[in-house]
Amino acid sequence: MDVLALLRSKNRCLERFLEASREFLVVHGNDPDLGMLPDLQKSRESALKAIGLFDQKLEETVNLLPEVSRSDELIQAVRNELARKDAIVEQILKVDLELISRIEAAKNAILRDLSSEKRSRDTLGKFKSTWVPSSGEGLDETL
Repeated sequence: MDVLALLRSKNRCLERFLEASREFLVVHGNDPDLGMLPDLQKSRESALKAIGLFDQKLEETVNLLPEVSRSDELIQAVRNELARKDAIVEQILKVDLELISRIEAAKNAILRDLSSEKRSRDTLGKFKSTWVPSSGEGLDETL
């Protein structure tokens, strides 16, 4: 396989990685379903594995590429693909920042709910523990 084909395939994997993140944001809107994060993780991990394989193959191919094959046209085409890769990575970073922001917001909402629930239970526990003995209700049960 030639260098350009490998770079293009690697960029397609990066685009797949980006699309998985974008799709998660679109589907889950402002209220991300944190239970769906493992699915997103699996999708992104498979893209990363493929990218790693393409990187290995690229390294092998470039090392075996004879000097005479390294034309100006090839060098320019490689630069174009690398620029495209950089643009995709920049988009991935932006989407990931948004994803992290939404996950953080969901986490904070869950923590607020848990804290509120704990305060409610603590308040209810205090109310029951002082109300029952002072009302004399326990005396009725013994009769």
